[in-house]
Amino acid sequence: MKTNLNLALFVGVCGLIMIGCGSETGKNVTLADCPVVAERVPLKNGTDSLIVVDYDKFDFDHPIDFPLSDYCDYEIVKLEGGSKDIMVGAGRIYSHGNYLVWINNMSLRILIFDRQGHYVSTINGGEGPGNFERVCHSIYIDEEKGEIYANLVRSTKVYDLKTGEFKRSIDQGQTTYYLTSAPYKDKLIYSQTPLSHYERAIWIEDKEGNVEQTFPASYFWNMGIVDPIYGDSFWVDAESVLLDVGEDYYMYSLFYYLTERDSTYHYYPATNKLIPSATQVNYVKKNDGDYYGQEETPSYYSAIYVERGKINPQYGTYEYNVAHRVIVDKKTLKGSAINLCVDKLGMINIGLNYGVTFNGDFCLNLPPDVLMQRIEERLDKGGLDDKERLKLRTFYDSIDDDDNNYVIVGKLK
Repeated sequence: MKTNLNLALFVGVCGLIMIGCGSETGKNVTLADCPVVAERVPLKNGTDSLIVVDYDKFDFDHPIDFPLSDYCDYEIVKLEGGSKDIMVGAGRIYSHGNYLVWINNMSLRILIFDRQGHYVSTINGGEGPGNFERVCHSIYIDEEKGEIYANLVRSTKVYDLKTGEFKRSIDQGQTTYYLTSAPYKDKLIYSQTPLSHYERAIWIEDKEGNVEQTFPASYFWNMGIVDPIYGDSFWVDAESVLLDVGEDYYMYSLFYYLTERDSTYHYYPATNKLIPSATQVNYVKKNDGDYYGQEETPSYYSAIYVERGKINPQYGTYEYNVAHRVIVDKKTLKGSAINLCVDKLGMINIGLNYGVTFNGDFCLNLPPDVLMQRIEERLDKGGLDDKERLKLRTFYDSIDDDDNNYVIVGKLK
């Protein structure tokens, strides 16, 4: 089994001129010790501001160890195994209330577990008209109605949560691209990548599929965010991701974005307005194949850069990569390059094994072999007291390569 890497989609990587916060051996450096790396720029409306992050100010060679508990409240859940039919692999884990859901775009099935990791049901995608149309972009669970919504290419298919039985299909009226949904009162907010030939980027429906409000995709094109010379090819690997639902707005991010453009927004359903929230300056793409992505939580701006290595001429694939992660406190605007570490497991570095899902949830899908490797690396690094070392070694000994995956799940701060 291999871990799914779900944060970034293709665009450039970080700049090389680094200053600022970096950890040194034997020193416990926190974000409070780091310099200011961003500024708030007032918007023309006079009431909002844009966070502009300067990547020349990050020391990527000396990241600090950033505890996951500062990023989210979390727990570690082991998924039930014992049958090949309920084993998860690479894919995205969603947390919805009392349930965990695994999907893999190409496997044409959804596995549902409860919050304790016990298997509940399987959706194979063959029920009802249209199957899974080869891609299931995201899911949403309505616990009150006992329904699960699978967002597909042209429709949203609704299934019974406990049995996996198909119930109905909601036709979206057009082909969609990276369709996602999230709860809004007794309705759903849908969003997708704003391709130029699409009518809408964000819209609100009732749970029977009746559209009540839309925000046009043309907003992005009319602002000149994309040079028309690129056409739709610019958006091929873009993704719209809901990161957190707030009282008045939700966060809408676009990946594979030009760095001089805004790429994280707040959408206000009450007024149907979209306000730019965060952007970035001063990064230099190093190699073809480098990729980049960013996100926003209620407290932090965060981004990841992956330097792709040399290409294997036989297969046309990249042989290795180096990941860099940054974080910025939205209140203090202090920031640093970081290793995001699981402090409940001796500060093991999760590296690229990272996936944020919707509704303000953090979900990390960890195969047992990857988890064991991370623990081995932490034990070899040293610096643990006897109690911490024993706890980590005991947990390591409890893991079996044939186990189902582990999930680190929590609420973003």
